[in-house]
Amino acid sequence: MLSNIDKDVLIVKLEDGEDIHETLTEACNSHGIKYGWVYGGIGILRSFTLGYFTGKEYIKKYFQAPHELLSLAGSVTLNTEVPIHLHCSVSSREFKVFGGHLFKGTTNVLNEILIKRFKGIELGRKISPITGYYELDIK
Repeated sequence: MLSNIDKDVLIVKLEDGEDIHETLTEACNSHGIKYGWVYGGIGILRSFTLGYFTGKEYIKKYFQAPHELLSLAGSVTLNTEVPIHLHCSVSSREFKVFGGHLFKGTTNVLNEILIKRFKGIELGRKISPITGYYELDIK
């Protein structure tokens, strides 16, 4: 991983084989980011799991083959059970685009990701009595 920060924008370049969630958590920790927003990401993913939330549960699907990472967005709440919450869209080699909640993913060749640090906003997670999932809490 390579990373650097300019004011409140962190840019992270992930290398081949790096776990996307673990590496982004490490980058945020090393640059003192506790709360933020992932607002851009491109590259290639392999060995990744996407989910679709039905309102009651996630339908998960695992993809082994590399797919182009077209977009990546999510929240950074390092003080919670879900420190990096990501959604993405990907493209197959047949140019079919799809996406969902990114549960896990491995960088294939490289990924380039932008994160905006929040200083005046605190984010957290709390279990929703309706969904039973950790949902964003804004303070």
